[in-house]
Amino acid sequence: MRYSGEVRDGNWVYTQLRHEIENLILEPGTEIEVQALNERYGVSRSPVRDALLRLQRDSLIDIFPQRGTRVAYIDVHQVMEERFMRRSLELNVLDMLFDRKWSDAERDAFVIRLRSNLMMQHAALLSSDYAEFLRGDDELHHMFFSEVGLERVWSVLKAHTGNEYRIRMLSYEYAGIADHVEEQHSELVDAIAGGDRKGALEIDRNHLMKILDEVEELRKAFPRYFTEV
Repeated sequence: MRYSGEVRDGNWVYTQLRHEIENLILEPGTEIEVQALNERYGVSRSPVRDALLRLQRDSLIDIFPQRGTRVAYIDVHQVMEERFMRRSLELNVLDMLFDRKWSDAERDAFVIRLRSNLMMQHAALLSSDYAEFLRGDDELHHMFFSEVGLERVWSVLKAHTGNEYRIRMLSYEYAGIADHVEEQHSELVDAIAGGDRKGALEIDRNHLMKILDEVEELRKAFPRYFTEV
């Protein structure tokens, strides 16, 4: 596919490539040809190289001098580090959410937005659109950060959890995991709506821990996506 219109910069190329890597459109191990990307995106070599260097820093691309570039395999240790970071931040954010001094109308409006998100997730799941389901999953958690004024924290977290995102995407292709995620999301929103701080924190803690229990099973089911142990 060729892109037309205005000249694209390195940030735009980075966004396009990261989207394709995170959503497994470009699978781990895929060889990256700079010239092919130049032609595909209609850009010079410089924006592509800038994007690839950023993706290398994100641990999503491996660059081998004089040998080539490829999409990085999923490293289980990195996934665990990224999930630890996400869990540590999000549980604190969720706790802050319950400290927020809001009116009944404000709480109701927030819950309505959360439930609207759940409906979007459900529609995506019914059509087996796992990329859209994961986008909705992320947006639900993003709303917690946004509601307490920590948008920048969310942006930093997103920038450093690309491998965690990939394994979540992979997990939705596997035996009922997405259905269970949807169920946990619904329970979490119910707890928030009911003002149940303890219940919400426990649900979210279990929700954020579950993928770690599934990593080994996923590695065995999809060995071609992972680094060797």
